[in-house]
Amino acid sequence: MMGKSITISGVFIYLRLVQESFRDRSKLWWIVLGVILGGTIALVASLIILAARSNSGLGIPVVVGTILFGVSMLVVGLFRTLLIRKGTFSPRMGTLFLVGVTCILGVITIPVSIFILPAGWFDLWTVFVMGGVAIGIILLFLYSRYSWLKERGSPGFLTITGFLMVLSIIYMTVISYWIVPYDPAAINVGPILWPPHPGFPLGTTSLGQDLLSRTIAGGGIMLQVAFLSVLICFFVGVPLGLLSSFRGGALDRVLSLIMDAIFAFPGLILAIAIAAMLGPGVINMALAIAVVYIPSYFRVLRSQVLTIKELPYVEAAKALGARDRDTMLRYVLPNSLPSIIVVMSINFADAVLTAAGLTFVGLGLPIDVADWGWDLTFGWHQLITGAWWVITFPGIMIVLLALGFTLVGEGLNEILTPMLKE
Repeated sequence: MMGKSITISGVFIYLRLVQESFRDRSKLWWIVLGVILGGTIALVASLIILAARSNSGLGIPVVVGTILFGVSMLVVGLFRTLLIRKGTFSPRMGTLFLVGVTCILGVITIPVSIFILPAGWFDLWTVFVMGGVAIGIILLFLYSRYSWLKERGSPGFLTITGFLMVLSIIYMTVISYWIVPYDPAAINVGPILWPPHPGFPLGTTSLGQDLLSRTIAGGGIMLQVAFLSVLICFFVGVPLGLLSSFRGGALDRVLSLIMDAIFAFPGLILAIAIAAMLGPGVINMALAIAVVYIPSYFRVLRSQVLTIKELPYVEAAKALGARDRDTMLRYVLPNSLPSIIVVMSINFADAVLTAAGLTFVGLGLPIDVADWGWDLTFGWHQLITGAWWVITFPGIMIVLLALGFTLVGEGLNEILTPMLKE
């Protein structure tokens, strides 16, 4: 008998006409459906409970506002897909349409932010936009499924899983100030080194700080350092690698020698040495990490360009009189970017671990800043007393963030490299 039912495809749920009724579904189908719906309900409920107990008093408006922003992006994304299928928009125009409507939604939230918090409306508006975009991308991944990823099989699903993990941590970090029950840096908010219990779900630290608040807010510095270091690596390593390999000669030999010399040092040791010279700070930590990983971008791009510049279409462009700059930017660089994208995603994971290592040895930010690296340092000293929770939960968050970036990198590596599929 024809009827409507819910069909599960991986982590995605959608409605379609099927031959079977609900009674014909297997027990495994119901178990998977229960896990997905139960997990979603539990996450939303936990978020609402945190928002209701928030120290800022604005947790509920922030959570509701970001979710509404994300749902609006989902509706616009589905409408974009419909217009593309009907031929009204090309894929490029559809993407511009989605970006344009998202910008309009951002402008609309300005008066809402001013009404809720007149004195600090800009901070609140930034959270609405950044958190809403993160939720919107998550919903688009979950609902639209992006066939170009699905068709790749397991690499596509690995990539989606990594993106979902990273975006979820980014969303949690963006709204952390507004939903944490206590100030993450405040001391003596509870008994010293209490184990997890209803009043403090993740326990407290040796200074009486709420570990739940520090775990939620502790990823902000690490994400800032990771993103900033990757941007520095990209805008330094890519131009140097492109120019060196395309021009060749003495420039290529000198730059290759410098990069090989940097690459010869152990990465963490070199980052510690540079961070010790520069001093604490987000920018200094990012610079220390960037110096370590710039040679990776240089070497990957150099090897790609040395192959690509000998291909027939590049030779044809030169024969037709194309300038070196146009040849590099129009023909060589676009065909080298897939490898750089993979390096960037893996570099994110390495930067997260390196940033945690720098803070662990005391070369991060000041001690009064909520950071997972500091919690690892304090937790390591308290582990011998039996206070396992101080190091466990921040460590889990670091592992999840690094794992998310690693899954994205491994998935993109197989998706953007057709030879691996063969």
